[in-house]
Amino acid sequence: MTDTLVRPVGDDEPAHQPTAADRFDLGPPGRVVLAALAAGAGVIHLVMFPSHLGESTVEGLGFALAGWVQVALAVGLLLRPARRLLALGATATAALLVVWAVSRTVGLPFGAHAGHQESASLVDLTTVGLEVGFLVGAAVWSRHPRLGVVGPDRGRLLGGATALAVLAVTTFALASPSARDHAAGSHGDHGLATDGHDHGGDTVAADDNGLSLLTNGHQHATGEEPLDTATRAALTGQLSQTAVLVERYPTAADAEAAGYRRAGPYAPGLGAHYVPFDDYVVNTDGDMDPEDLVAPILIYDGTTPDAPIAGYMFTHLGEEAPEGFPGPNDHWHFHTNVCLTTSPDGHVDAPLGADREVTKEQCDAYGGELIANTGTMVHVWSVPGYESSRGLFSEVNPALDCEDGTYYMIPIEELGDKTTLCRAQKG
Repeated sequence: MTDTLVRPVGDDEPAHQPTAADRFDLGPPGRVVLAALAAGAGVIHLVMFPSHLGESTVEGLGFALAGWVQVALAVGLLLRPARRLLALGATATAALLVVWAVSRTVGLPFGAHAGHQESASLVDLTTVGLEVGFLVGAAVWSRHPRLGVVGPDRGRLLGGATALAVLAVTTFALASPSARDHAAGSHGDHGLATDGHDHGGDTVAADDNGLSLLTNGHQHATGEEPLDTATRAALTGQLSQTAVLVERYPTAADAEAAGYRRAGPYAPGLGAHYVPFDDYVVNTDGDMDPEDLVAPILIYDGTTPDAPIAGYMFTHLGEEAPEGFPGPNDHWHFHTNVCLTTSPDGHVDAPLGADREVTKEQCDAYGGELIANTGTMVHVWSVPGYESSRGLFSEVNPALDCEDGTYYMIPIEELGDKTTLCRAQKG
């Protein structure tokens, strides 16, 4: 009798009718929005992969894996969305957020920078924002998969607008200064020390790009004070006399044609210095006479023939700062233990840097001359277009950067006969 209670299944009737709970029909807005968020984060991870691989193999491979997982997730959500895929994507995204939080608080327990707290920058905060947006969206659309489906045209408009917004945000982050040499910048001095020593894990300010790591010899003072009218007029009158140098020597080629020779490599923040070695006269009295004002060392934005003039350096024989320019702002500095070598074409280099414990034996190995003290000197950034944001007589000038817009330098031991200290070469 029980057999008669069982309803037979026809050829055209399924044995099980799926319920609303069984179906996961993710509408177009959800597909596009979630895919765009995952793809944006994935693209940033992949673009940052080479930078991190250069710092740590483990970190680099982690970035590559994260990037491909997120790109694959985006493709899967567009082509064949499923509740399980969304759950796996949310889990992976949450795991990446945890890894990022650990790296910015206590430091990752593995890799070349194990235990080192990294700094947050625009590019990784953008990635975090995209991932948080994905998690929120996944939580909402997993419960309401048809959310935003208000008609084919309006649904496409919502998804398309969101995708364009994610594309714009991702492009902005990748074009920002923080994306240039991002891995090194996130590790502060720990990843950027150019003297071979660990600096105690100090971090560089966000988007600093290595600028705070630059120094220039022994400085007597810092800061810039306001000038009264008479002092300002006197200083302006002196600096106006240097304007003729821009007309005479607009490029490094013009300077070399007039007998100037490069002294040392190009350095970010400092430029390349050109000296007329045959007839250069060092100021001995400390007064900025008219003949001194038109005979400084010339500073160029590079070492190629077309490198433009960027500033001047005035020197004084002695370890104490001279009277120099009107006012209290010309902060003179000096260097110690400089090994100088001269090439056959007259260019001078400092293969062991300055202000280090260089011995005569080390300098002799390069065939150079060891200078115990260079005498005092001051930079003047009055060339139009190269005014320093740190002041007219600032120690370093942020306008003089490397090819990629950063200030990261190679270790001095790797300089050799190179003409630039920049990681991203600018010769």
